[in-house]
Amino acid sequence: MDGDLRGVLQNGLFLSSMMGVTDGAFCAQRSGGCAMVQLGAYLAEPTATAEDIGPHAQSFLPAEPGACASFLAEEVRQAKGLADVVTCVNLATPRLEWGLEATERFGQAGGDIVELNVHGGYGRYLKRGKLRAMVLPEHRGELFRWVEAFAQLDVPLIVKFHGQSERAHLLPVLDEMARLSPFGVHVNVREDQTKKPNLNLVPLVKEHYPGFLLVSGYVRSADDARALFEAGADMVGIAAPAIEDAGYIQRIAEDPE
Repeated sequence: MDGDLRGVLQNGLFLSSMMGVTDGAFCAQRSGGCAMVQLGAYLAEPTATAEDIGPHAQSFLPAEPGACASFLAEEVRQAKGLADVVTCVNLATPRLEWGLEATERFGQAGGDIVELNVHGGYGRYLKRGKLRAMVLPEHRGELFRWVEAFAQLDVPLIVKFHGQSERAHLLPVLDEMARLSPFGVHVNVREDQTKKPNLNLVPLVKEHYPGFLLVSGYVRSADDARALFEAGADMVGIAAPAIEDAGYIQRIAEDPE
């Protein structure tokens, strides 16, 4: 199955997840030109209090299992409303068991892929070492256990990393990802100083992780996307430009070489 899915996604564009933005309806409106759309980013924490949730209420998955399953099913239904695209949910969680439960519900809801977010900057999880800090030596063992556990599920797993933050620690983690063999790895390759994708980072990542590689970050033109594919990416993601321009990805996909 993974091989068939890779064939569908290879050399494709995807709508990259944005917290509080890329829900099912948003994804459907921007699915043109996409091989995959990413829902979320969603947070799996059923015991979260109102204080914990704060301004991020729309990003927390419902706590009750049935309500969570129904919510995810509706998100998938909406995302596929205008095109039969592959759906991927971006998921962050402070506990492994909550992430596994949410992933199983997503699969039962008709979702195709789960992306484990060890990339983002959500404050509460970052302080616990559950996001960018998971590449650090003190958290790395837990990250590997998580990936092994997710890989046992029927839903294919992508692991998302931040390509600039803690890069010295990222490369040995990618070596281990190659051994653990998730469905794929997603690296944000944006370069904040230049506001462009870091093309030199892509072949470096491929040296350490030769598997299916998704990249995103400051993709602003068809030329950016082509350069990332030429550098070794298997998929290229686009995020912020699609907020104001629903046809942005479609036009890049149709841009003649």
